[in-house]
Amino acid sequence: MVICPKCGEEYSLGRKIYHSCEEFSIEHGIIFNDDRQDRLWNCHCVDDVDKQILNVLQKNDKTSYRELSEKLKLAASTIHNRVTKMIEEEIIKQFGAIVDPAKIGYNAIAIIGLSVDPVKMNEIAEIIASYDETQLVAISSGDHDIIAQIIAKDEKSLWNFINIKIKTINGIKPHIHVSNFLDIFKSTHSIKIA
Repeated sequence: MVICPKCGEEYSLGRKIYHSCEEFSIEHGIIFNDDRQDRLWNCHCVDDVDKQILNVLQKNDKTSYRELSEKLKLAASTIHNRVTKMIEEEIIKQFGAIVDPAKIGYNAIAIIGLSVDPVKMNEIAEIIASYDETQLVAISSGDHDIIAQIIAKDEKSLWNFINIKIKTINGIKPHIHVSNFLDIFKSTHSIKIA
């Protein structure tokens, strides 16, 4: 359900919602301000049923709609529609297998911290993100401008990647902070949804 902040009228979350009330418009469960170019003024959040679906799918994304239907006491078509909607809204980013790197021959994982030319920050982050060796690339507000998680077959491959691909990018400052993982106690993509 979406409530218009101007007139207080409620709208169910259909796929073709449109409501205009002077300053606000509601489309697809999202409330935009008048010019629709600024940030979202407010957006639809997942409800309790969506949260239950997400918790099950995070544990096993192969759970069928029929199994979800039985577990949540809802029609399979309702589950299907909700999952489709969450995919369209990019609440669910992707489905896939989570692999143990060590069991497929990737024994070196490190986090690197980079200080970069501020003018080239986004460009450098995009270059680093394009490499197969990077698992995560983020612009940071901490001690480093860009943080990246790198995976490699071994220490030598890791250092070759850093020296040949990372250090040669124009705009990266000379000091690169590297923290190698020795033991991993927790690695998950799941988010506890209450």
